[in-house]
Amino acid sequence: MKQSVIQIKFESDKYHALKRYAVKKEVSVEQELEETLHRLYKKLVPVDVREYIEENEEPEKERKAKAKKPEKEEVIHECISGIKQDS
Repeated sequence: MKQSVIQIKFESDKYHALKRYAVKKEVSVEQELEETLHRLYKKLVPVDVREYIEENEEPEKERKAKAKKPEKEEVIHECISGIKQDS
């Protein structure tokens, strides 16, 4: 699904302190913010709307999977198979 960038203002001193102590506790501020946004999304967005959005995500994932380039191993296997058939 397409991603959006969210920017917020926060007092610099508090942000620097947050980053400093997050590193000490081995916590990612970005990851914590993402988790908080997901909780807020589930809290505020009605279930039927979330289900609708999720249903629309699935066809997009399927299109991307079909358009995905073959893995290196698949290409190598196909080349080897082609060589064996030529022999």
